[in-house]
Amino acid sequence: MRPPLRQVLADSHVAAVAIALFLLWSLDAAFSAVWPPISHVLEYAFTAIAILDIPYFSHSFTVADRSMLILSLVYLYSCLVSFAAAWVLSRWIYGMGPLAALISLRRKLIRGEHA
Repeated sequence: MRPPLRQVLADSHVAAVAIALFLLWSLDAAFSAVWPPISHVLEYAFTAIAILDIPYFSHSFTVADRSMLILSLVYLYSCLVSFAAAWVLSRWIYGMGPLAALISLRRKLIRGEHA
């Protein structure tokens, strides 16, 4: 009798690699989502320090601001989807969250309990 798919994925460590990749993609998307707004805030702060005054700031959103916001929201959505995929796969294969599953698997590999 063949073992179930869950057991095959867990024994071959394919699921662990997939979970790690989903978490990395989630982190990449999160940084890509927050970097444009943070860079605008830093630019404003450095300009204020350079001129020793409050720089002029237009209160209307430009097309570039709207597109940056939309792109940040798309990256945030990608971050959430990647993290959800890691979470679902980890719960299905190992019965625990993604970080706990990777830490547990790391401990087993260090102790030499793998097949």
